[in-house]
Amino acid sequence: MTQSDRRLLSLIFLSFAVMDQFGNLSSVALACVLFSLVFGVLSLSAAPAALPLPKIAAVLLPIGLAATSLFYSIVFPHPVFAWTFAVVAIAVAIHMALRTRTATVVAFVLTGGAAVAGILANLQWGMASIGDDVFHFQQTAAQALLNGQNPYAPLVESANVLPPGKANWILLHFPYGPVLPVLEAPFRLLGDIRVLHVLAAVVLSAAVLVLARRAGTFDTSACVVMAFPLTVGMALFGWVDIVTMAALATWFVSFRTHPRLATLALVIALAVKPTTLIALVPILFWSVRGRRQVAIAAVFTALFVLPFALFTGLSQFYYDVLGVQLAVLPRLDSLTVNSFLNAYGLPVLPFAVSALVIGVTTVMVLRHRPATYGELFTGTAILATVSFLVAKWAYFNYYYIPAVLLMLAVAGNSLPLDAPEMIRPPAVFLASADWLRRALNRRRRRRRIPGAAFPASHGAGPGA
Repeated sequence: MTQSDRRLLSLIFLSFAVMDQFGNLSSVALACVLFSLVFGVLSLSAAPAALPLPKIAAVLLPIGLAATSLFYSIVFPHPVFAWTFAVVAIAVAIHMALRTRTATVVAFVLTGGAAVAGILANLQWGMASIGDDVFHFQQTAAQALLNGQNPYAPLVESANVLPPGKANWILLHFPYGPVLPVLEAPFRLLGDIRVLHVLAAVVLSAAVLVLARRAGTFDTSACVVMAFPLTVGMALFGWVDIVTMAALATWFVSFRTHPRLATLALVIALAVKPTTLIALVPILFWSVRGRRQVAIAAVFTALFVLPFALFTGLSQFYYDVLGVQLAVLPRLDSLTVNSFLNAYGLPVLPFAVSALVIGVTTVMVLRHRPATYGELFTGTAILATVSFLVAKWAYFNYYYIPAVLLMLAVAGNSLPLDAPEMIRPPAVFLASADWLRRALNRRRRRRRIPGAAFPASHGAGPGA
């Protein structure tokens, strides 16, 4: 079993976990998340694991990934997903059997049509079919911007799930970055901002395939892109993480070759939603070029955000975008360890314990110096998954982030990280590590020096 196989199995288990209850808690879903972590950790090692998989697995694994889309039939009313799954399975088989440019184009047309069919069959234009507040936030903010108003002024009802799982409704302002209503305003004129999310899915798929072309993994990655099951749900609910991950994927594949495009993409990612910033931790730690571009993008992001913050009021803007996330109580119906503990009448994890788990995971991930893009994205996916497992809440859209990172890991499987990208950790970290190392050495030397109880006349040396 190759590294790529293990990463694909990790993605399959994570997708099954998300699709099982649509991001809500179940014991099966939680177990699948843990299996995903196991295969992710195993894929960090280049050594072969167990016996090699048969060649037919190159077709069966992507089809297994696509099969998780059948769970949509439980959530959405239109029974189109059995047909769309069959189309995707046929497309994957065509692509892998023929491996010609024409066959690849036909396969992508089929899978693209299947995704569009799944969306259109369950889409109510201009309305959220299941009453999703995230969609209403964006639709209302984009409309306010078109009317010459502050997108943070309107109030939208949002569900606030309180222990023991009883929901009440609270009024909230737009809780995301201002780049969203700016990007979505043209599509609001068409009646529905989710057109942007469909376009973001296309951009994300293109970024994965660009990376796969460089890494020589195009055949496998094309199957994974065609079979990826989470796009339909992300688009129908209008969850903003699809926009952020499309921007981050664009940055990941272009920050060395097209720095201007990369900077623009990173500005969009930074100005959408803070949650996805966890996907930057490993590359910020290892890459000098990455840290430089993030710093530049952060300046442009601040300049873009500042007028909205001033117009809204700095304290109110902070509360709308970040403070409300900290103030809202945990939602104990999500796919997290706390939800699982609460379901069995056990106390939830204190914040300090959750922070410790994330800190330990971060250290373990950063200790492994990535040699390839596959290792870089796998480590990032592990960190994101663990962070969401111990978070206050994490649903479908949260786990979409590590799922995309695993898809990128499959695409960049053995592509070496170029020296200009991956040079060294931050200077502050290196200086701190050197200081700690010197302090420990001095302490060891002091322990070895004979004290007053061992005078020199006794002839007791350090090794006595």
